[in-house]
Amino acid sequence: MKKSTRILSGLTGTAALLGGGMNYAAAAPQDVAAVADESGVTVEARAQEQYDKIANVEGTFSFTQNKLTPPDEVFNLFGTAATYACAKPGFAFSPETSEVYYINVGGRVKKAYTISLSELKSRRTWTRNMLCSCATGNAIVNARVTGVPLKDILDMSQVEEDANTIVIRDSEGYGLPLPLSYVMEKEAMLVYKVGDQDLPESMGSLQVWIPDTVAKYFTRNVTEIELLAQDEVPEVEGAEEAQRAKVNIVNRMTSALHVGDSICFEGYADDCGTPIAAVEFSMDNGETWTSCATKGASTTEWVYWYFDHVAMQPGTFKLDVRARTADGTVSPLASSIVFTVEDGQGA
Repeated sequence: MKKSTRILSGLTGTAALLGGGMNYAAAAPQDVAAVADESGVTVEARAQEQYDKIANVEGTFSFTQNKLTPPDEVFNLFGTAATYACAKPGFAFSPETSEVYYINVGGRVKKAYTISLSELKSRRTWTRNMLCSCATGNAIVNARVTGVPLKDILDMSQVEEDANTIVIRDSEGYGLPLPLSYVMEKEAMLVYKVGDQDLPESMGSLQVWIPDTVAKYFTRNVTEIELLAQDEVPEVEGAEEAQRAKVNIVNRMTSALHVGDSICFEGYADDCGTPIAAVEFSMDNGETWTSCATKGASTTEWVYWYFDHVAMQPGTFKLDVRARTADGTVSPLASSIVFTVEDGQGA
């Protein structure tokens, strides 16, 4: 009788930021910086270690896109990783500040407009699942957010016909220019709630979220929206090439595994705007890959995958995971996890 062993996993801020396994450059492990994992082994050393191999690894694959990061972990990630994972932090709000919080809309509009946060919350709201993904690291959250469509705010100001650029700024003036048509097409939102919780003071009570867009554009503490008419429309920057087809394993190895166990691996993949076409697995150091299609996967949420593998022999193994996108991009940084299978039955 096979025992199903679900290895410890969790969508915590730490797991979402660092992943359960190791990330490494599959094409050139010798060039990877010597960053140590939880066991103290560096990525470079890990890539050079020898493991027992299984060609064309077999397993049962499935995926979902509606698994959510808990709100507290979303807030933790923004609070601890904000300086490099998302838009520049704004000042912290107090309850008194929140009561007099206003958003000003100006620039190339027929009617400059000011709206309070309390009035904003009383208007038409949307609730939807959306990703927030770092451009320069592997931090990512998949959250259910509530807010107001940015389009509704702009409609009240009657945007001039020649306006082609929008800048959404915080109280200290931080904000990155975006094409107005892009923001409208993506149906950007001014978000004030994640899950069933209002944004905490550390996140400034209001934040812009834009589907298929990296987190540095997710300005927090929004206080000003400016419309501009520019000679050149700004380009939208995506993730760095090293962060394309982002993939991670969220498992932790905490218990003994035995021959006959069905080992349940899980993790996520995303390419921030380009569909994930497949998640691929290897247990022979990349000599062979088992490709599992993710047909129908959308870009607005991550691909949260499960891979159940039955341990058929004892040994120490390394499971490598990579993602492949619809445009043919393969993860520059794959993810891996090392585990040992012992003879005999577990307890």
